[in-house]
Amino acid sequence: MLFDDKIGVLVVTETHLSAAQAAEIQDDPLMGKRIEVFNSIDVERPNSKGTRRLIPGRAILAVLPWHNKLTLTVLAIYAPADSMTENRAFWEKLTNLWLTEDLPVPDMFLGDTNIVEDTVDRFPHRTDDAGATQALARFKQILEMKDGWRLTNPDEKAYTFTSTAGTSHSRIDRVYTSPDLFKRCRNWEISDTPGELTDHKLVSVTVCAPGAPFIGPGRYTIPLFLLKDKKFITFAIEEGAKLQDTPAGDDLQIRYRKYKVDIVAYARERAK
Repeated sequence: MLFDDKIGVLVVTETHLSAAQAAEIQDDPLMGKRIEVFNSIDVERPNSKGTRRLIPGRAILAVLPWHNKLTLTVLAIYAPADSMTENRAFWEKLTNLWLTEDLPVPDMFLGDTNIVEDTVDRFPHRTDDAGATQALARFKQILEMKDGWRLTNPDEKAYTFTSTAGTSHSRIDRVYTSPDLFKRCRNWEISDTPGELTDHKLVSVTVCAPGAPFIGPGRYTIPLFLLKDKKFITFAIEEGAKLQDTPAGDDLQIRYRKYKVDIVAYARERAK
């Protein structure tokens, strides 16, 4: 998924990844050239929780090289779920870190918040603990962060997590961005993840660098080696002959378009 979907930054929580396992991935001759792992474990319970460095196992901050000399500052979080008192304390500790330490303001923070800010993000609808939601609101306020998916979809109901019993749903996985970065975000999506790797859905967004030119999806071209493929050439000739025999009165342009679509589809199949 990481390479097929061209994901540049992926935040994964509850991986139970040890330092040795992270090093093994990084040292792999193939993966090590294409991926860099920033791992943060709970030193007291290293096999029960995943991600963090500011708060071990809960929050990790990374400044990543981006476009030309630009960097992207990302805060990955995994807020406590077992206790709303712990959840509130988590946001308060993060707030205190930014008020007392010389930390860069993140361009975005994302991960599993384990609370929602509005009843619309839970089904059945209910409010979450006021102390925890207010602590999150204060942290967002000092960093001037916005819930990008909700701003883009103000009236939509979508959820990222479903309870084991399947009776409740919530949008607890979110991506927050600075107002400036939000202007350069597009393609906000909540999508299923392949296989059974997680019981959460993937929240994704495309972020464009300032001043970057627009690059479209491109246009498919038939690989040149297919010009020597007998099956492909035979198919193209036979379909072209059918096109030449178009009865009078038929719309030739429509049939010609279908011919090109069929040729490209067969070319993709043969190229594989």
